[in-house]
Amino acid sequence: MREMQIYGLLLGESSWWDLTLPHIMMPETYVSPWSRLVDLPYVVVTAVFSPFVGWQKGMHWAFNVWPQVMLAAFCLQSSFIYRRLGVPVSVLGFLTVASATVGALLALWEFTPGRIDHHNAQLIALMMIFNGLARWDKIGGRLIGVGSLLSVTIALEGLPFIVIGFAGLIGTLILRVRDADLVVKQAAAIITLFSLPTGLTTIGPTGLAATQCDTYSAPYIFLMTGFGATLWGTSTFLFHARQSVQLVVMAVAGLAVLSCYVLIFPQCMAGPYWMIDSISKAYWFDRLAQEQTALYFIEQGQWGIFISLILFGSILTLATASLLEFRRHAVAGLAIMLTLAWVSLILTLLLNRYVRFAFAFSPVLMPMAMQYLALRKSTLLRPFLWKSAWLCIIAYVGAASWLIAEKPVRAPFYDAADFMASDSCKNGNFSILTRVPPGRIAASNALGLSLLDALPHGFSVAAVPFHRASPGMRRMFEAFLSSDPRVRREALAPFNYLAACRFPIKTDVGTAPLYDALAAGQDWPGLIRLTDSSSNPFQLFLIDHAALR
Repeated sequence: MREMQIYGLLLGESSWWDLTLPHIMMPETYVSPWSRLVDLPYVVVTAVFSPFVGWQKGMHWAFNVWPQVMLAAFCLQSSFIYRRLGVPVSVLGFLTVASATVGALLALWEFTPGRIDHHNAQLIALMMIFNGLARWDKIGGRLIGVGSLLSVTIALEGLPFIVIGFAGLIGTLILRVRDADLVVKQAAAIITLFSLPTGLTTIGPTGLAATQCDTYSAPYIFLMTGFGATLWGTSTFLFHARQSVQLVVMAVAGLAVLSCYVLIFPQCMAGPYWMIDSISKAYWFDRLAQEQTALYFIEQGQWGIFISLILFGSILTLATASLLEFRRHAVAGLAIMLTLAWVSLILTLLLNRYVRFAFAFSPVLMPMAMQYLALRKSTLLRPFLWKSAWLCIIAYVGAASWLIAEKPVRAPFYDAADFMASDSCKNGNFSILTRVPPGRIAASNALGLSLLDALPHGFSVAAVPFHRASPGMRRMFEAFLSSDPRVRREALAPFNYLAACRFPIKTDVGTAPLYDALAAGQDWPGLIRLTDSSSNPFQLFLIDHAALR
């Protein structure tokens, strides 16, 4: 999908601020929520290579080269954090860094060549916040501000970390932690000054005025500017005021911003996925692996990921003990870092989509855990912390062992909706599309996504597996799964063609009349077959709406 978005921009099919993808019509034209900020490097690298190798090969090189550049940026920021944590130049130091790198493999996978999703850019932005917290100085404050702004501009997945991080920064202001005013003032100034210009650059004047609750737009620009100005004013003018005055000012200003937000953008109170209807939710969203809890890894036999999460809990426990034991200049920043790492781990246990963040944040704090293990000097707190930490680790391991033993690998049961989510036309021949008049194609989510690369000009598909395509997904589920001919006719009314893949494996549970028939290669009343090769899994039908049953 992002390749298609970049492709359209490079060929002039869309403008910088135009995120419509005309090859997807549900029947409304699909508008992508993905930020142009992530597209920009691929466009620039393609433009650099194109004069020498052509734009197609140039784009291929961009998709393979730029993730490696981002990997270097991610590793460089990690190295800055290691230096701030005082990793020794010794065998122990090298082993610590090597172990942390191995522990972060699932996060590093986001930077593999060809991986052009926005999660790698998101990781860099959030690691920038970690780097700023580890520095705890003027530059660190700017890094926190830039990282926060970039993270929200790229996607909203990092929003929980930013909210909790700034809650920690507010705590340091109230407690008058050393240099807290400097750090918060710099971070807040960046967010206040650049939220609006960043929006103007990436989404344009129309996007600035739009209320899009699932991406960077007016609601989030309003919140970031309002809260940023509040924090900047407090850290600049009220740092030395009484704590009660600080609390009252921030509380009143914060409530005012939130109240205005609720009044101006009430639709966003339903969350970023408000557009997902009940049918798409039941047959698609609720079945996504990333929307499950960490128990999903046990059910699927993915022991490595689950055991890694337990190890991360142990690392963070020892790092917490280390933070309580040692006294550092940036202890407040490290405390916020540690909190964010714990939050990433807890969120991963509740929702798998956050697993990449846990694999990025927990290993980078391994030096703190190793320092605690290597500490020989006994202090008043050490015996208590030592026993508490190891009791927690034993509890993690015990709970994990019990879960693995009591929750066996789940035997899969597939219905038609599950089969529709698989691409069974990978080896299909789509050349028939060049021999028929252009039109709208009704197809399952997975097939619709596969067809995007093969669609000639003028064709469009009804659905792809992304949340904004929920209206198209709902129509496709109704068409393929419903037993009611009236529902099927209404769902397919806007479309000219119907495409399906041969997939002659019977479902384990449930029936889906149209899907079952077409997957078995059978015909259906009202669908005129345009492909006749039994060796080609791809089937295309012209829809006769009057005769459709």
